[in-house]
Amino acid sequence: MLSLTLLVIVSCASIPASTSTLSKEIIKEADGMHQLNISLVNQLYAEREQRINDFITYQYTPALLVNYQKLLPDSIDYKTELPNILKSIVPVINKKRDSLQGILSKEQKTIIDQLNSSYTSYTNSSAALQGLIDSAVKLKASESNALTALENLTGVSSGTVSNIESKLEKLLTESGTTIDQLLQITNSLKQ
Repeated sequence: MLSLTLLVIVSCASIPASTSTLSKEIIKEADGMHQLNISLVNQLYAEREQRINDFITYQYTPALLVNYQKLLPDSIDYKTELPNILKSIVPVINKKRDSLQGILSKEQKTIIDQLNSSYTSYTNSSAALQGLIDSAVKLKASESNALTALENLTGVSSGTVSNIESKLEKLLTESGTTIDQLLQITNSLKQ
């Protein structure tokens, strides 16, 4: 029983305690990167929205006014009728602006939803990985404590335990091979 316990203790995974700290820092860095990605998308779409506003103000509206002016009969005083003309043009301009900005908002929301979805998958995976790393680190610490307690209890050094482990593994392998051969002989005799 002591030999089996030694075998289990010595064969445990070896992960340095610093791995847990490092993976937590990586996760924290990923949080910052996600926030940066969201900010960059928001900034990009704010710039695009400004471009739409500039286009509407400096290109679309003047061109629309010129087109309306061309449609007016010569008998109408353009300058006098300007307020009435603007009342009819402003809803067209606002509709165009709202349409273009609506498309942008929809694209922005889609991209942010995709970023959030990917980030959620990442955080779930990272949390699972962090749990595994923390468990492995705790297991390594427990292994070390068990080996120390075993040394104190038996006076056998951990180097000797490793030697016993390799001998036990060899014995188990050889006995497995021997048992396999015996089973083959038994099966042959039964036929």
